[in-house]
Amino acid sequence: MTKLLSGIGSLSQLSDIRAEFNAKIIMIVTGRASYAASGAKSLVDAALKDDTVVQFSDFDVNPKIEDAERGVALAIETGVDLIIGIGGGSVMDMAKLIKAFYTAPEKSKELAKGELVMTDPSIPLVLIPTTAGSGSEATHFAVVYIGLDKYSLASQLLLPDGVILDGSLIASASPYQMACNGLDALAQAIESAWAAGSTKQSREYSFRAVSLCAKYLKEVLAPDASEDALQSMMEAANLAGKAINISKTTAAHAWSYAITSHHSVPHGHAVWLTLPRIFEMHATASAEVVTDPRGMKHFQAIMTRLIDIWGIVSPEDSGRQLKSYLQAINIESDMGKIGANTAEKREFLSKQVNMQRMSNNPVGLTQAHVNQIFGL
Repeated sequence: MTKLLSGIGSLSQLSDIRAEFNAKIIMIVTGRASYAASGAKSLVDAALKDDTVVQFSDFDVNPKIEDAERGVALAIETGVDLIIGIGGGSVMDMAKLIKAFYTAPEKSKELAKGELVMTDPSIPLVLIPTTAGSGSEATHFAVVYIGLDKYSLASQLLLPDGVILDGSLIASASPYQMACNGLDALAQAIESAWAAGSTKQSREYSFRAVSLCAKYLKEVLAPDASEDALQSMMEAANLAGKAINISKTTAAHAWSYAITSHHSVPHGHAVWLTLPRIFEMHATASAEVVTDPRGMKHFQAIMTRLIDIWGIVSPEDSGRQLKSYLQAINIESDMGKIGANTAEKREFLSKQVNMQRMSNNPVGLTQAHVNQIFGL
């Protein structure tokens, strides 16, 4: 069972979690700049002032297997007995990877590819997000790159033993960063709700996350955002993470990875270059194209709930309304303006699809749908 501390200032209670695990040598996995910029460093320094602390931040966004292997080597060399990840999604991934590879560092590639099953190193893992986006602290996945190939290591052993959700840690993000992170959480919640892999529990998480985003995402972008808004968006991201931990994501995420890779668009922004049109296609889908085995009535109930929560006027107008929302928070929704400015470029992106994510989509998207999504 994961111990959860949530609330503004809750990071100051880190020493209480550390004491529960009776840790003597602590590895903190952090970003290079975000650790100090978020305000986490001063709070962690105070909480762990009497402990032996080993910091690891020698890695880039989208962790490479070589980065993780260096982190594991440092953890083994120093004999750490607690791993704390403090940062965004890549930091969460790295902390999980160090735990995953700890017992068999020479087999890291096999573990990453799913050719070996992870064994428990009996090292507690605590995750402390400094962004309200990925919800990685609530999932049993960790992304790692081997060369140009992306792998998602999955194990229930990667779920953390402790989580701290302190909304004050996201206050330093720029409005664009905050918007991208919040949109990532919102997209995960929406896609999880309608996913073929959803359950009653995952949908409860999803709907709560969408509700929080509907109420607080715009507010949190303001320079004078309230503590309530900051904390609520942190909790929305966590709920969305819990949702996709069960259901996984769908079509918009299936295309987002290529958009990010080829046009350097942050992930949360990339998802929303396709999601408004995909949402409208789902909202207006006929029974003939709904592939969820639970049937049309089940699917329509989910879409009705999402439409009601977001205050969408009509299913047929949902795509335009979602694009208007993006415009209101200064997020570009036109692929042509982020670099995919020819039909050839957009056609290329349309074919770069993660089939695992696409197979979880509850609506069968035809070539005509794809052409509409990508403006072909």
